[in-house]
Formats: sequence, structure tokens, C-alpha cells
Amino acid sequence: MNTNDPSMEETLFFGQLLENSSPIELLKQILMRSQHAIVVTDADRSHGYRIVYANRVFCRHTGYELAELIGQSTAILQGPKSNRRVLARLSPALEENGYFYGSSVNYRKDGSMYPVEWNISAITNEAGEVTHYISLQKDLTNMRRLVRQIRESTDVFKQFYQDSARQGNRFGDASDSVLRALKRSAKLLNGRLHLKDNVELFQEAFPYQEPDENSFDELFFDLDEPSEGGADQRLNKQALTAEDFWADSPIEEDDVESIVGALNELESETGLIELNGYSEARFKNVARLYKELANTLYFCIEFNDGALMIDEVAERLDSQATDPSFPIEFLLMFNKDISSWLNEVFVERKTDNVFAGESNAIMAGEQLLSLIGGKQNSL
Repeated sequence: MNTNDPSMEETLFFGQLLENSSPIELLKQILMRSQHAIVVTDADRSHGYRIVYANRVFCRHTGYELAELIGQSTAILQGPKSNRRVLARLSPALEENGYFYGSSVNYRKDGSMYPVEWNISAITNEAGEVTHYISLQKDLTNMRRLVRQIRESTDVFKQFYQDSARQGNRFGDASDSVLRALKRSAKLLNGRLHLKDNVELFQEAFPYQEPDENSFDELFFDLDEPSEGGADQRLNKQALTAEDFWADSPIEEDDVESIVGALNELESETGLIELNGYSEARFKNVARLYKELANTLYFCIEFNDGALMIDEVAERLDSQATDPSFPIEFLLMFNKDISSWLNEVFVERKTDNVFAGESNAIMAGEQLLSLIGGKQNSL
């Protein structure tokens, strides 16, 4: 017997579990007492996966009685605002992988909508044939409300911090901690860098508007559907000309001068790195200048994406400044894209789309970070 076989190990544990309980009674207790909404369907795609069981939590979420759901297709929960793009992926994913994870909008019996997350898995018989699907579902309404509250409080405090800094009022040693906390909130809300799975979840779950007191403001900058290949939503902002961008005076001239000054210093430092190669001191200085750029751009909400990417590169660069094998050529490419983008927006102020350069910089930054990450993993 192969004792390293995970399935064999699980079978042994199940055997012990069933010593004092019948399989039917155990399954009944698991389904009925679960705090998750659970629905079980047949495997018949042609009839829309008919419901064979739904637990009490699921019935409470949807407003249906169990007797009303049995035999119905899961399409009974769909409506005009359900995410058709997600639904179109569901069946192919189940047939190919036996599993699907996604989110959309469900409709209750009374017609009201709620955002929901799905985890759907295939159930097979002893011959390995799929007979049913089981779905664990999570109502995201409270999560959505929490995210909105975080966003609103973060925006208020960000404005307070910005106004205080411009008036010369500082928070002493707490200033850096405050700024880091604001950035962490921005990463959570915008789903930047490390939270791509959460970004997709929210983007797919929240494309609708609810009425009255439950009205749903857009939580993120851009909720357009992603481009082919599942490109990051950060790269899909609607085009905005430099003229329109500056019409609202989005950033103070003092901050513009800081950006331009940092760019000039970066050009000098990276030029010397390109000419002379690795230098720990220059790597540290480039990291410092990137931090300055990120901190200034961070308060321009339109460019939070680029600011957070620059900040991430700065942290990595600073932590690995002692490594002479750092991929300098990709750092130079990233810096070139940063310089081109910020010059177009803040110096020349002539571009058809202020986000085009930001997108290029984000992609260059992700490439640089992936190379650093790959090198770290190989150590």
C-alpha cells in the first residue's frame, strides 16, 4: 500500500469518521449545519444544472423554499445584471477541470440583487463519472459595504494628510507610518500588485447599481471588462487627454517641481549605472528617488496604480541593492518608461492619453518584479 497517496490517507480517515455515524447522516449534518450557502445540482448542462438540494443558508439568502428550488435550473437565480462573461466560462471550466471559481450577481425570489462568490466542484461516482456539482456560495454584500467604508474613510484622511503636509504641519515620527497605512488601504481598494485575484472578484461581482439606500457607487477606478487575455484592469482606464487632465488642476505646482526634480536626478543616476554598471550607493539613491516619486503621485488619485508600482520597485531595489546580479537592463527599461510617462504628463503636458504611459510603466515594473521574484525563488 502506498502510504504517501493522499487519496488513500483521506480514505483511511473517512473510515474512522464513519465508525460512529452512517454516511447519509454525516452528509446530512454537514450540509444542514454548514454556515455557508450550499447548493447541489445534477450534471446535466443541457437543462441548466437542475437543483437537487439547497441548504437552509442558501434558501435564506435567496428567499426560496427548498421545495421551490428542487428541479429548477440554477438560471432561476440569474437576471439582467448577472455577469454573462462569467457565466459563459462556467460550463467549459467545469467540463475541463471539474472546478469553477468566480463571482456575479444573483437574484432573490423578490427580485432584489446581491453579489455572490461561487466555489463549484464536481462530484463523481466510483467510475469517475461526474454525477453532480456542489457549490459553496458566499454573499458579498457585507464585504462590499466594508470596502466602501474603507474607501471613503481613506479618501477623507488622505485629503487631510495632503492638506496638512502642504501647510507645513507634520505628524512627527508618525508621518511615515500614516503614509504606509494609506498606501496599504490603496492596495486593498485598488487591488494593486499582490491582490489581482481580489481585483477580478470585485470587478466581476460589482458591475451593477442598487437602488435607494443600497445604491452602489463604483468602488474602483475602472470596472470595464478586461481586454483579451485577461489583462490587468489597471491597464484599461478610459483615455484622458493631458488637456482634460490639467483642466481640473489635479496636482499642485510644488509637487510638479518635486516630480521633475526627481526625474532629472533619476536620469543622472541611471545614466551612470548604465555607463559604469552596478553600484550599491546608486541603487540606494534610485530607490530613494522612486520613493519620492511614489509619495507625490500617490496623492493624485488618477495615478495611484503607477505610484504603487513605483513604490513596489523602490522597496525591492532598496532591499536588493547589495546584489550585483540585479537585472540592470530591466531596471533601465522601467526607468525609461517612467520618465517618458511623467514627462508627457507633467512637463510637456501634451498627450492624447495620460494613462498610456502609466500602463507601459506598470507592465515594465511587473516584468522587473517577476524577474527579481524568479531569481529569489531560485536561491
